[in-house]
Amino acid sequence: MKKSLQNSIRWTMFSSLLFVLMGMGYLTHRQQVFEVLAAGTQWVLVTCGFEPEGEENVQSDRLRKLYYAARMFNQSPPRELLAEDQLAAERYPGMGFGLVHTFDTRPVSMVIGGWLFSIPCTYFADARDCDKSLTTVRLKVSAGDFKPISSATIEPFLAVASPEIIRITIAGLDGAQAGWWREQSPGKGYQRQFPVASQGKEDSPVCTEAEWARQSGVLDHCLLRTMYNADVMVEVMFGAVHLSRWEDIRRETKELVDHLQVRQ
Repeated sequence: MKKSLQNSIRWTMFSSLLFVLMGMGYLTHRQQVFEVLAAGTQWVLVTCGFEPEGEENVQSDRLRKLYYAARMFNQSPPRELLAEDQLAAERYPGMGFGLVHTFDTRPVSMVIGGWLFSIPCTYFADARDCDKSLTTVRLKVSAGDFKPISSATIEPFLAVASPEIIRITIAGLDGAQAGWWREQSPGKGYQRQFPVASQGKEDSPVCTEAEWARQSGVLDHCLLRTMYNADVMVEVMFGAVHLSRWEDIRRETKELVDHLQVRQ
């Protein structure tokens, strides 16, 4: 018992002495410690390409690199990669292709607004969403053929915003009234392009004012919201350069959502 007490006293004295020495060392070399930590922070910013000088455009590649660098800290590498993902990881290092199954065509089941959908991973705007249970999904497709990302179309899909890409959001009403946007003002910087058809049976797009978009540093684009059914709404965002074919975009969007919905 006496020996155990002596050992305990010795360890307590040793710990206290070590603590005092560490405290004195910190006070003596505090500036150097801060410089090391600051250098690490600077390294992270430079590595992510996010050390802006002057004004930073909202669509800058630096934001894109920061976004993809961030997901590298949220994901661990999968045990096996598809050949397309491996090739993309080699061609575009730091973009996260080696961490997620971007080109995986396996369908993921999700219930949106009470309806069952089966959506291949390759359609998702963020491939990480393939592993999550979502009630709202955001997809990206090529403006020309409504196809998801492929090895040949990586560049526009990586862009923060591109007129070559159409973004599609499928969401439940979540307590909102069907067609809630019809009675609202389009919002600052937006203007309605076509009058809503009689009795509200059809919806028309609202588009950014070109000058406002330029000053705000955003892609000149249009938003088209429609009710897919009584419980689900669909929002489509496309470049304003495609405004003349907005009715075709609405039709092709509905065909895609029809294809993704599970028919029972």
